[in-house]
Amino acid sequence: MNRAATLLLLLAATVAVVLVLTTEQFRTSPEWKLQPGSRLFEPDVEKISEIRFQNGERSVVLVKRGDQWISSGAVEDDASPEAVRAIFRAAAETMVFDRIDGEELSDEKSLAAYGVLKSGVMFDFNNDRPNRLVFGKAGADPSRVYASFQGSQTVYLISDELMRFAMLPPDAFRDRRVVPLDPEKVREVTLRHKDSVVTLQRDGEIWKITRPISAAADPDAVGSLLSALLRLRFEEFGTGKPGEAGGAEELENEFEIRVSEEGRQGALIANFGAPSEQGKVVGRLEPRGVWVLLDRKALRGVEPNLDSLRDRVVLRVNPDLIDLVRFSGGVEFRRGKDDERIADLVMMLQSVKAVRFQAATPSALEAAGLGEGAASLELLSVLSENTPEAPAGDHPVALFRIGEDQPDGTVPLHAAGSSEIATSQPSACCSLAKVTCSSVGLRSLPGAFSSME
Repeated sequence: MNRAATLLLLLAATVAVVLVLTTEQFRTSPEWKLQPGSRLFEPDVEKISEIRFQNGERSVVLVKRGDQWISSGAVEDDASPEAVRAIFRAAAETMVFDRIDGEELSDEKSLAAYGVLKSGVMFDFNNDRPNRLVFGKAGADPSRVYASFQGSQTVYLISDELMRFAMLPPDAFRDRRVVPLDPEKVREVTLRHKDSVVTLQRDGEIWKITRPISAAADPDAVGSLLSALLRLRFEEFGTGKPGEAGGAEELENEFEIRVSEEGRQGALIANFGAPSEQGKVVGRLEPRGVWVLLDRKALRGVEPNLDSLRDRVVLRVNPDLIDLVRFSGGVEFRRGKDDERIADLVMMLQSVKAVRFQAATPSALEAAGLGEGAASLELLSVLSENTPEAPAGDHPVALFRIGEDQPDGTVPLHAAGSSEIATSQPSACCSLAKVTCSSVGLRSLPGAFSSME
């Protein structure tokens, strides 16, 4: 290789090194990708632990602690999950409509023309982008705004949706849920309105009423109640100061909601006073320790209503547990021989719903024809061999008696161990039990029973 060629190669290498060094900041900056039509942010929600808005001297900081977001504005409080989701959504959907590079701007005066040089309106994702986003003037389309990353010479035209969050007061980011429960973790709910109290307890997947009576709860009704509690929102924050709206002296503890959750120390409690002349009620939420105001009408959907929460299905049972059905008249259905009849029977049993309940006192049982000698059927599980849980043999799953038809055409039923008599409308199931107990043919009954003799 001659000397000229060597010098040429050295010159080329020098130029390449200079080019790499002088363009490093541009090449390593995420801004080189931000062209018109691209997204301004690609937020990794799992890695973001802080969201900050600033509008002049007023700032709002949302900080993630564990699985919960906290608003640390003028008052530290639980942040609104809806607000946090809305911020992430707005950031992820913010598109770059136009881009003005620093090379197109002759000086800082040109940059100031877009309103980003000395703006006090800013937004930042901590751990997502080192520079804060500075909002400037509105574009020709008032729904768009010029913005720039702090310290950058590049200006972008974007939607003003993120900027609108910075314009909101700090309270707008606070959680307005009355009971921030997790339906999957709720283990007990108590509702109290004056002297009326209903308590629900969860045992595995089964909900039970424990106050004012012990009874099964309707799972659909409980699900609707939990949804209603989760949707419940208050209108504004109170002060808790005597003599002011939402003052402490206004709370007479007329209405209480108490929710216990698995894994949470202490209950979620909401206490409300009597309504004012304007129909507003003052509430105190614990453990947040905040005073709130809401319309009394909002509480109507979560008032204690025993009648609506009761399970009116006379028998809920897993068909797979039933191996033997035994009627007092001597008829039996056995698994392996009468599978279809057992399945149809259980289906009919689960369709029977009570229209009213009454205490199962000795006199009431006798009057309903539910004393000794009443028609009955028993559902049993049969174990062929001993297990750690139970010995081999027949094990009762459910037993109930069927009483005499009442003057209004209803039929009383009593499950063994129940403190109440459930009265239902006539059904094929009731007819089935009666005819089998008297060993009469079953041709008049539907399904698999019509072939029985």
